[in-house]
This record gives sequence, C-alpha cells and structure tokens, in this order.
Amino acid sequence: MALPDQPDSRTIVADLAAAVLGYVGVAPEAIAELSAKMSDAVAGAARGRHACHVAFRLHSGELRIAVTSDGADPWHTACPLP
Repeated sequence: MALPDQPDSRTIVADLAAAVLGYVGVAPEAIAELSAKMSDAVAGAARGRHACHVAFRLHSGELRIAVTSDGADPWHTACPLP
C-alpha cells in the first residue's frame, strides 16, 4: 500500500495494522504496540514529502511488516502467527 505524506496517514496505518493483526490472531496488547510503532515509522518515512509504502506478508508462520520510502531508512518487524 502506498501512502502520501498526509496528516491522516498515521491514523490510516494504525487502523489498518490493528485490523490485519487482529484478523491473523495477534494478542490485543501486541496489536496496540505494533500499531503504534508502525504509525511512528510511517511518520518518519513520510517526513519531507516522501510517499511511503506499507507491506504485510505472511511467510513461514509469521507476519512480516515493512514500512519503506525513498527518503528514510526502512522499518521492518515480524511476529509469529498464533
């Protein structure tokens, strides 16, 4: 998913992360923590008018999440599926 540098991008990503993580069965406490970290990563990636990209991938029993942009270091994390 590509996101422009918009004030509501952080909210969109936090909501999307909560929905995806909840769908795959991640614990509520972990959802809140990962959603906040993703939101911060999007804010950092989009700083300076750079669009950022958010990707969710299932691989080998874990959910891999990435936030990338042309103007910031990439952010990655993974969580095991329950």
